[in-house]
Parts: sequence; structure tokens; C-alpha cells
Amino acid sequence: MSDTTLTTREEILALMHEMENRPLHVQHVSRLALQLFDGLAPLHGLGERERLMLEAAGHLHDIGHQFDHLGTGHHKESARLIRERPWKSFGQLEVEIIAQVARYHRKSMPELDHPEFRALSDWDRRIVQQLSALLRLADALDRSHVQLVQGVQVEVRPNQIVLHLDAVEPVSREVKSALIKGDLAVAIFQRDLLFMINDEEITPTS
Repeated sequence: MSDTTLTTREEILALMHEMENRPLHVQHVSRLALQLFDGLAPLHGLGERERLMLEAAGHLHDIGHQFDHLGTGHHKESARLIRERPWKSFGQLEVEIIAQVARYHRKSMPELDHPEFRALSDWDRRIVQQLSALLRLADALDRSHVQLVQGVQVEVRPNQIVLHLDAVEPVSREVKSALIKGDLAVAIFQRDLLFMINDEEITPTS
């Protein structure tokens, strides 16, 4: 790991600790998102810099919760706070991508009628879509905020993405949430999602 990467992570963690009330959740979500990134590398083809931007968005996606009283949505407030930070380790475009990935971790998917997303190049829109898809899944897999899903391994099949979960308790709630928030991953990677524990498919209860 380079000194530059260490400095960047220190800057990410400084903002997280300054504004995040539930650091265990966002740190865990970031770890899961990076496991998904690594496992899906054959499909997205992104590199270390994009991986670092996903790590930043994972740690910072919930910092907007302190502005819940405004009613604007914490995902949008997280994006605002990321944009307003005087970053030293990320350039302006990278900051915008991180902000948008954090913004799209919940609610609507990236759409061209969103001005900030429309302003990006086709390539950068693709990065936002792919990283957001991973963060949405990772956040859903810690739906209960108690780290029931301790890890995830990815198996890429021709028509499926199989997520093998390392879980300590029944995780029906997490899988149900991931099936919903996996909408972007299904659209971007053109594969259905399948969740398994010990080679058995998990079917969430209603």
C-alpha cells in the first residue's frame, strides 16, 4: 500500500469520524462493497482508483443523517457534505463521483434527468452506476446494522451473480433488502442475483 493511499484513507476516515454516529455500520458496508468490487472485477473492469472512490463512498454514505430534520434525505445531504469538503487527496471529478455514489446508495437509481449525473461524461456515468450498484447491495446486506452478514464471496455465472454469504444468523431481512436494492446491479451487470449460505439458496420470507 502506497503512502498516497494511506494519506487518502486517513482523510476519508477523518471525515467519517467527524460526522458519523454509527461508524461500525459504514465501515462494515465499505468492507462488503470492496469484496463485491473485487469479486465482480471481470464484469466492471475498474481499477484501484475507482476502488478507492468506492471505499470513500462506503465510509461516507450516511454522514448526512445529522440533517434528517431538513427532510431532504440523508443520501442527498451526504453527497452535499462530500462535495463541500476541501479534499486534498481527490480531484474535483473524483469528489463528484464519490458524492454521487453516496447519493445513489438508496432511493432512485442514477437518471439522466438528475442534473449532476447528466453533467458527467458517458464513462464517468458508467463508473457512478457500477459503484452505486455495489454500494446499494453492500448497504442492504447490513440492513439490520449489526453485521449479521460478515462477508460475501462472488461467483459470476453467465446469467447470474451468486453471492455466497458468510452469516452468523438468519439473514432473511438482509436478503430481502438486497433483492430490492440490487435493482441497479441487475440492470448494469445484466444478471439476476442469487443469495446462498452453505450452498443453499436463501429465499426471504414476506
